[in-house]
Amino acid sequence: MTMKDAIRKFVNDGEMVFLGGFAHGIPFSAAHEMIRLKKRKLKLCKASGGILFDQLIGAGVTNHIITSHCWNGFGPQPTWNYKRAIEKGIPHKIIYNEQSLFMINMSFFAGYMGIPFVPIRSLVGTSIIEHPKEVGLKATMVKCPFTGENTCVVPAINPDVGIIHVQRADSEGNAQMWGFIGENKYGINACKKIIVSAEEIVDRKVIMESPERTIVNSYKVDAVIHEPWGGHPYSMQGFYYTDLKYNFNYTKETKTIEDWEDWLEKWVTGVNDRQEYLKVLGEKRIKKLKAKNMIQGAVDYGF
Repeated sequence: MTMKDAIRKFVNDGEMVFLGGFAHGIPFSAAHEMIRLKKRKLKLCKASGGILFDQLIGAGVTNHIITSHCWNGFGPQPTWNYKRAIEKGIPHKIIYNEQSLFMINMSFFAGYMGIPFVPIRSLVGTSIIEHPKEVGLKATMVKCPFTGENTCVVPAINPDVGIIHVQRADSEGNAQMWGFIGENKYGINACKKIIVSAEEIVDRKVIMESPERTIVNSYKVDAVIHEPWGGHPYSMQGFYYTDLKYNFNYTKETKTIEDWEDWLEKWVTGVNDRQEYLKVLGEKRIKKLKAKNMIQGAVDYGF
């Protein structure tokens, strides 16, 4: 189906939404559709929020984020919508459930495994383990039944809906990703509903040639979308590079509320879908960002 149809049907106001991608394969196209459809009061979770969360905060889509950080890693620089929301409640106050990268990955892992919590060591001695009243308990100490020692545990996260952007999927929803996977496999498989967008839709035989690349299987997937360049401005390994110019200029172009509104109209609300977005990006920029072919050490699975 189209991205618009998938977001309209499967993402409901007030739900917890997992948005995949780490360093590449970030579902910006899906996030932009949430903005256009005026989704509200979503609780967003992701290992690193970055400028993706900043855009959703500025557009009023979310009132609660669960992540390790919300900043522009290029520079590094501030994300102004996040800063305005935290400090001034503009466009509205948001709750920030601060996590460490490992902590949130392990919470996704617990959700993926269908268990209530998992033990981790890295939080002990940090202030991250503290929980503001509006966030509630996000980690605690329990007595190990085997050693009697105090052990830190974090709870499972099971989002209502998850969205990932991958290199390829078949029409049934068997989705494959390679390169830096990040929290994608654990996060998406912890979700109750799943939307997959892909650079390419391929025959199932292609999926079967290298099944180890499959990070979510068709029986769990609710929607499949063919969405080329759905991860821009970040990269999609094998398809396009990170758009350094776009990312670096983002902070400068969104510093004031007026700047932000102009940016939003240009890139999101002023276009109907990803195809129109690419027209704004321009053929010259697209050509420059396309990845070069590099196939090395391919495995022959024949027998």
